[in-house]
Amino acid sequence: MSALELLDAAIAKIDTMLGVAPKAAAPAAAAAAPSAKPAAPAAAAPAKAAAPAKAKGGDAKGAAPAAAAPAEGDAAACFQKVLIKVAKVLSVDLLENSEKLYKLQVDVGGGETRQVCAGLRQYLAPEALRGALVCAVCNLKPAKLAGNLSEAMLLAGEHEGPSGLIVRTLVPPAGSEPGDQVFLQGGAPSSDCPKQVKSDHFKAVGAVLKVAGGHKATLDGAPLVTAKGCVTLPAEIPDGSSIH
Repeated sequence: MSALELLDAAIAKIDTMLGVAPKAAAPAAAAAAPSAKPAAPAAAAPAKAAAPAKAKGGDAKGAAPAAAAPAEGDAAACFQKVLIKVAKVLSVDLLENSEKLYKLQVDVGGGETRQVCAGLRQYLAPEALRGALVCAVCNLKPAKLAGNLSEAMLLAGEHEGPSGLIVRTLVPPAGSEPGDQVFLQGGAPSSDCPKQVKSDHFKAVGAVLKVAGGHKATLDGAPLVTAKGCVTLPAEIPDGSSIH
């Protein structure tokens, strides 16, 4: 036994005699720390975005193509959508709340009477209109003028004379009757006029309505007619004048 071992044994013997407990062995290394909290499951990959829905009818097989609208500025095609009839003025009343408007009752044929508010008060006397045959646009959207419903529009030519503006209504050919349809010379009355003409179609027509060819009402040079002949204007409205 080595000297060191003898020394340890002697110390142990003395400790026993003195009642001192032997030294505890050094604690083992601390247990490994508890395993880390289980990792959270990986976030699910975002769902694939749904493809945008196709526009309704965009790819439907066998869908009928939409009917082509008249090309912008194609006045002749737009004219086919405007329903112009010969009408007879039955009565002429003054509107108390307007200095420019007459309230007319007009016969447009087929037993139908319509109310028309016409801005002719400054240009024509009531007796010049009462009983007269005129040309009326019958498929414009009804509108209120000075609080009164207007269900058609009378067409008239205008000319700036030496003493001021002259306005006269269009004159249907002799023998015309209420309800006769106005169309372009060389053509035929339209059979597919809508109940209400689109405003841009009517504007395209109005832009090229002129007096030409010897006091004739024309659309871009083509005379307006009924089955009885040409629609004209009085001598006070010369060629080149506008029609509204």
